[in-house]
Amino acid sequence: MATVINDKFGRNYVLLVEASDGETISIQPPFTIEFDITRNTLSSANICSIRIYNLSLLNRQRIEFNIYDQGKFRLVRLMAGYGNNLPIIFNGNINQAWSVREGTNFITQIESFDGGYAVNNAKINLPAKKGTPYAIVIAQVAASLQENYNVSPGLIGDYPGVLMKDETYSGSTLEVLSQLTHRTFFIDNGTIYCLLDNECIINPSFTLVDAGAGLLGTPVREQKILTFDVLFEPRVIAGQIIQLQSATAVNGINGNYKVTGVKHRGMISQAVCGDAITTLSMFLGDKGPQSLRPI
Repeated sequence: MATVINDKFGRNYVLLVEASDGETISIQPPFTIEFDITRNTLSSANICSIRIYNLSLLNRQRIEFNIYDQGKFRLVRLMAGYGNNLPIIFNGNINQAWSVREGTNFITQIESFDGGYAVNNAKINLPAKKGTPYAIVIAQVAASLQENYNVSPGLIGDYPGVLMKDETYSGSTLEVLSQLTHRTFFIDNGTIYCLLDNECIINPSFTLVDAGAGLLGTPVREQKILTFDVLFEPRVIAGQIIQLQSATAVNGINGNYKVTGVKHRGMISQAVCGDAITTLSMFLGDKGPQSLRPI
C-alpha cells in the first residue's frame, strides 16, 4: 500500500540573482514567482525561465541583462521546496533579463543557462601522453572548467581504453568533452558529470516514485522514452537512479531507471493558488528497465 503524502505542503523558495553592480539580490516570498526549468543528461546547457512579480524599480533595473552582453557571468540560483527544505533546483548564469508591465503587475523575466557561460567561452589546450587512460583525460578536461567557468567536476565514469599516442586536445572544452565521451557528459546545477549510458548517480534523498511520493496518473511510453508527472519534487537530479512503482503501469514497466530528464514548472505564491509539477523522463528501450551500475 502506498504511503500517504505528508511532506509536500508549504511551497517555498529563495532566488539569488547577481545584479549589475556585483551584489546578490535575494528574492523570497511574498514575491510571487513562476518557473520553467529543464535539466537533462544531454550534452547541452540546461535552461531556466523565471518570472518574478512586482519587484521594486531599482531591483528591476539592477537585474536587467542584455542578450548581446555574453562576456559577463551573472549568477542565478533558485532553491525551492517545502517549508525550510529548499534544495537547489537551478544553478546557472543569466542569458537575458528584462521587465515589462502586464496589467497591474510588473513582471521581471530571467532566462538562464546552467553551464551556459562555459559552453560559450571555455577553451582548453591539454597535452596528454600515450598510455593515459581515457577516464583520466576526461577528468582533467572536466576539472579545467572549475577555476574560470563556475562548473565543478562531478562523477567520472569507467570509460574504457588508453591513448594510443601522444595527443593535444585544444579548442572548445565542451566540444573536446563531446569527442572524448561520445556525448555522454552533462552539466547539472553547476556540476559536470561524465557517465556511460548504464552508469547512474546515487541520490539518497530521493529513491522511490509511487503514489505516496506524488506520482500523478500512469507513466506514458513514447517510443523508447518513459515519462510521468509527480507533485513538485525538488530533490530529484538528472542522471540518478530511481525505482518506479506505479499501480496502473502495465507490461513490466515498474523497475529501476536512470533519470534522463527533469522538468520543473509551476508557481510559488502566497497570493495566488498555482500548481507546481515535475515531469521525469527516462530511457526505456525495447526491454523495459535496463541494467544500471550506480557509481
